[in-house]
Amino acid sequence: MIRIVLHHTCKSSYTLYKALRGTPGLKFEMATVPYFPYLRQYVLSVPAVFVNERLVLLDPVEPGDVQALLDGKTEKELDVDEAVENAVRGVMASQALLSAVMLYKSLKPILDPELAAVISRARFHRQEHKTPQIIQRLREREEEILTEHWEHLVKLLTFGLVREMYWLGIDVEEVEKSHIKMWLLAKATVGRLGLPHPVPETREEVVDSVYAVLREAGRRYMDRVAEEQQIIQSDAEFTSLIQA
Repeated sequence: MIRIVLHHTCKSSYTLYKALRGTPGLKFEMATVPYFPYLRQYVLSVPAVFVNERLVLLDPVEPGDVQALLDGKTEKELDVDEAVENAVRGVMASQALLSAVMLYKSLKPILDPELAAVISRARFHRQEHKTPQIIQRLREREEEILTEHWEHLVKLLTFGLVREMYWLGIDVEEVEKSHIKMWLLAKATVGRLGLPHPVPETREEVVDSVYAVLREAGRRYMDRVAEEQQIIQSDAEFTSLIQA
């Protein structure tokens, strides 16, 4: 049995569900409160795909990925650098991972073997024995990766902020840099466990970059979020999974 964990506000979850609903062998589950058991299972983004209760994929997940799992046709030789790029895409798709990486301006938060095996797709392609090599390559290429993808990472982080502003009814013009600092610190930590050492801080370059994008594109982002959420929330079939 393949179990797919979704979220009722998630566009990726919605798209995957619409593509695969009714497919034999799939079970869809809407993540609800309490969510701590999902953290124990390394569900740090959605959709999250389990095969026989073992986490195999985190967002980004395409319908073809799930079909390959159903068909038992996922095994392939995985190049380490390809796995690294998969991991980077995994960071980009997860607000939890992205905010932690940006808070520390480091890939260290994603170097846990269990997590790395999933977001690199080593487990999906049955190449989990390569996980130590993938982690080492992530360490070696950290500066290169962050430099190459910096602008896109900032835009994704800002879009995540705007999405939460939409839910809370906060206007783009209301947000100051101090709010971004507090949001990033809270977003990237669980309680105080993830606070940077020696003192809690948020990097000024990250805050300045997010603030600049918010001022330039925040209104456009807000319109995109509103359109996205209106489509999702008006789909009674999808939202009915919340009570299922």
